[in-house]
Amino acid sequence: MSRPALWLLVPLALVACRNDVQQQTAALTLSSENLAQRQAQMRRFETRNETTVLSASAAVLQDLGFTIEETAAASGLVAGSKDRDAVEAAQVSGQVFFAILVTAMGGTSDPVWDNTQKIRVSVLTRPSSDRAATVTRVAFQRLVWNSKNQVSKVETIEDPAIYQQFFDKLAQAVFLEAHQL
Repeated sequence: MSRPALWLLVPLALVACRNDVQQQTAALTLSSENLAQRQAQMRRFETRNETTVLSASAAVLQDLGFTIEETAAASGLVAGSKDRDAVEAAQVSGQVFFAILVTAMGGTSDPVWDNTQKIRVSVLTRPSSDRAATVTRVAFQRLVWNSKNQVSKVETIEDPAIYQQFFDKLAQAVFLEAHQL
């Protein structure tokens, strides 16, 4: 390659590097949506006793119908899951209607709809930065299998009401355990 051709490639390489750095910076920057989700998932409890918060978290999850699958007190972790029906009448009727329509036009259709789901939850605790409290973060996720027994969705549950319900119950449980009621 000639020297003038190389000089033409240098600006292109610099632009590519600049775009790459911009993309990396954007990927590492939290959006306002991410910050709002993190705020919904986290609470501070005014106790230094992480074990109390973990024990109360496990009790709340069990009250909400979760089966506790893993606990690691040293790591500040409680994880659980529950199975639920995922069939939605509108989705099934839409698939059946589409299958009838396709069949009437001479085609074939194999309707598929969401069938079952597993709701997974993990609770993590850690001491606050000033070590005067315990910070707790919870995350709910759902895995959905369709009528062909294939995973059709894996998603984080973002409904703030679910997180608020969990933390309201956890606050009550932590209070009761702290006061040995």
